[in-house]
Amino acid sequence: MWVLLAKSIGLLVAAFGLTLFAMPQFIHKVFDFFKEGKRLYWAGVFRSLVGLVLLLEASQSAVPAATVSLGVLFLLSGIIVFACDAEKLKAFLAQYSEMPVLVLRLLGLVAACFGILIFAVT
Repeated sequence: MWVLLAKSIGLLVAAFGLTLFAMPQFIHKVFDFFKEGKRLYWAGVFRSLVGLVLLLEASQSAVPAATVSLGVLFLLSGIIVFACDAEKLKAFLAQYSEMPVLVLRLLGLVAACFGILIFAVT
């Protein structure tokens, strides 16, 4: 069950990254969604859950060390969302959305690579 869930997460992350690569303006819609109210914390919850799934699945994965590393990375990034001030995070999102289109496309490719890596090592 954990393997299927982890692979599904990998596919979801890869699809999100490829969407950003193909349509960089999509990131503005995502950021606008998370800037409102307490929605920013949903990103922290999602990242923390992904980290927990990867850590729980690590013993069954093809490359346990990589799965644990990715799990810890996602878990820590989720915790950081809750540890930081919401206004600072919103300012970071605003600055991030001002990046040139080429940079946003490259970041989309990086996200897609993370998704493919999650899918491959689980």
